[in-house]
Amino acid sequence: MVSWFNAVVQERIRYTPIGWSKAYEFNESDQRCTLNCIDEWIDSMGKGRTNIDPDKIPWDALRTLISESVFGGKIDNEFDNKIL
Repeated sequence: MVSWFNAVVQERIRYTPIGWSKAYEFNESDQRCTLNCIDEWIDSMGKGRTNIDPDKIPWDALRTLISESVFGGKIDNEFDNKIL
């Protein structure tokens, strides 16, 4: 899902100003940061276990972290933030 999300965000840059109001510098490091954040959350939730019940994963918190901090931290336009 993270790869898909990153690809969509990157693709929208090609269609500036229709996709975004301006060109943002989204890159592979944003995707890597997102994956690292998810790994940290999952590891902390798992407490050493190899399997975690998907119902125990804080999906809303992860979604907010990714959209508001990692990718959203670069967006300075309210319209673009709604698109994200």
